[in-house]
Amino acid sequence: MTKDGSGQNAAALVLPLISAIISVALFQLGGLFSLFFLVPLGVFAYSGSVREAWIACAVAIVGNATVFLALLMAFHGQQAVDWNAFTWKCGSAGLVLALWTWITSPPPRTHVFSTASRIVVSGAVVFILFLLDIFRDYSAFLQSVEHAVKYAIDFTADSGIAGIAFDSLDDTNVIGAMISFIFNGAGLAVMILFFAVNRQVSVSLARLVKPMEKAPRLADYHTEGWLVWLLIFALVGVVFFRKTGMSAMEVVAWNITTVCLFLYTAQGLGIVFYYLSKTARSPLMRLLQILSAVIIIISPAVNLFACGGLLVLGIAENWAPLRNKNEPPR
Repeated sequence: MTKDGSGQNAAALVLPLISAIISVALFQLGGLFSLFFLVPLGVFAYSGSVREAWIACAVAIVGNATVFLALLMAFHGQQAVDWNAFTWKCGSAGLVLALWTWITSPPPRTHVFSTASRIVVSGAVVFILFLLDIFRDYSAFLQSVEHAVKYAIDFTADSGIAGIAFDSLDDTNVIGAMISFIFNGAGLAVMILFFAVNRQVSVSLARLVKPMEKAPRLADYHTEGWLVWLLIFALVGVVFFRKTGMSAMEVVAWNITTVCLFLYTAQGLGIVFYYLSKTARSPLMRLLQILSAVIIIISPAVNLFACGGLLVLGIAENWAPLRNKNEPPR
């Protein structure tokens, strides 16, 4: 084997290892850092090969499992380890990493799912995983919701923000409303948004590393024409199932509505990026655009108005030619 060949093989092993180590570190740090633990793997996936991306995924899965095991053994001792919880935690993290690699590095010559579809499917799978975790220990979930509600009420009362409004509310009603909100689309929306934000940040950072054509631009994204009818039927279903008391079907209708609203919001964002791309050519400016969008998305109140505007813009493109669909992607 030549010296150059051995150097290339070493790089093919070292780079996935580095990206996986950074990903594991971000995940284990928790807090805001853990929200972006997929980005190092995403940057590597978009700037490398499919095979290398899956190697990095496997290393990250093993790395997280090793850290989980080390923490359990260090703080609990071998006899006190809850192996069921350990298996669930490792399996959940591994599934998220595998779905992420499927989003960023789908199998070659496979075009059954668009990137947006893979993000939605992955978000739905993780949401189902979240529901299974809830029903594994519903009392713990209920307790965490109660703590969140009490914290929000105490915070608003101390800060004077809507204190009078919260004083007139019953804790039980607020908790019930929050749980209903999570089941009726909010939980799914968070899971989808998690993958979508990580994907956009990864693409922008990867383009700073080197020019690439692997990842399609959000500016070129268009929804399918039939999606508007699915949205209409889902909204009709929400009203119908609520009036007939079919709560389980209402939950399904709300979550289908959430998927449609996400895709149309993504289309609206694509329209905005389409016109911004005509003025901002440098990778740095595109990164700033993505980061600005992320800040708007995570900013309370501001994100509601921004997402509402993008949603209207995305739906409007069903009838108004807001972009040139024949223009080749750049």
